[in-house]
Amino acid sequence: MNSEKYLDSGTTKNQPGKIYSYLIMLGHICCDTNQSIVPFILPFLVTQRGIDYASAAGLMFASSSLSSLIQPLLGMLADKKQRPWLMGAGILITGIGISSIGFLQSYWGIFAAVMFAGFGSAMFHPEGGRMANCVAGAYKGRAMSNFTVGGNLGFVLGPVFGTLAITKFGLGGTAFVLVPTVIVVCLLFILHKKLKEISDNSIRETANEGYVLEKTDDWKSFFRLLVSIFMRSIVQNGIQTFIPLYWVGVLMQTQQRSGLMVTVIALAATVTAFTGGRLADRFGFRRVIQLSFIGVAPMIVLMLKTRNILLASVIVVFIVAMNQMGHSPSVVLGQKYLPNRVGLASGVTIGLAVSIGGICSPILGKIGDNYGLSSAMYVISIVGMLGFLGTLLIKRTSKEDELID
Repeated sequence: MNSEKYLDSGTTKNQPGKIYSYLIMLGHICCDTNQSIVPFILPFLVTQRGIDYASAAGLMFASSSLSSLIQPLLGMLADKKQRPWLMGAGILITGIGISSIGFLQSYWGIFAAVMFAGFGSAMFHPEGGRMANCVAGAYKGRAMSNFTVGGNLGFVLGPVFGTLAITKFGLGGTAFVLVPTVIVVCLLFILHKKLKEISDNSIRETANEGYVLEKTDDWKSFFRLLVSIFMRSIVQNGIQTFIPLYWVGVLMQTQQRSGLMVTVIALAATVTAFTGGRLADRFGFRRVIQLSFIGVAPMIVLMLKTRNILLASVIVVFIVAMNQMGHSPSVVLGQKYLPNRVGLASGVTIGLAVSIGGICSPILGKIGDNYGLSSAMYVISIVGMLGFLGTLLIKRTSKEDELID
């Protein structure tokens, strides 16, 4: 391979193209900021468009579940031909879909707009995850951490952006999502040629690297990894759903304090996502994934045993931090197991994993309705323990993949 050309493309094996990593992170921020406006806007649609709660839940399904389920399919297409332009196109579609919601009167029109935005999100994530891998060089954990942080920041910024826009301009304020959307999309399209060059060079680099054993996909190890990924998704979704309810229903806190815990959970996940991949680059992907599960189950049980709000809040931060720490390393390891299908691996580990957590939420909710919120939390702790056991099945790719000296 022409090493000089590889240097010009913005990345080398030992010196990643940081600027492109942060550009893809910015794209993830923009995409998920748009998507996170959907749950924020639901109360306004209920009061101003007259939709009922079941219909509101249908919009959430259209926004998240359908998007996540088709991401593996789009990831397979990304593997057949390198299409960095899908990132910009996906972000643009999410922006158009979300911005149009405030101007639509019929429920099915809104439903179609939400689905359109979800399809754009599904276009962005597999290609974004694949490109994050391409620009990473040797430090794939760090690059995937940046990518993950972008998504977490998007879900933090979305409600803030929505509050400012809708409070000032009403539902029509959704149009303002097009401002950051157009800026980021223009940046991605302007740099498309460079991103395509990096992608091509990364493929050639991967083909020459010894750590891709015979250039074959290790499906058995990939499916073993999915056990812990799916368990992590269930834990994360359960924590996000039931901790605010637990704060009100069991710890007898106000709805304002319950809402504050939503922000605390999001911030804890964001900070840890930034560090998880970097730790994996230094200490090994499998080790960090295993470590991320060790404290989840016992800390959930400990939280259920205390009625001290401050202590319980600290424990929740620890649980979220531990659980989220293994997310980026899991995505990278999945890509390593399927070196010829990085897009598909990204679609499954980033997209489908989200759906698994959402699909299991009604089951946990049923347990909470019938046996109490504490029982639902105990079940989540059991899932965390199963996740740890699942990490024992994970196979390392090679010494070079496990630890970068």
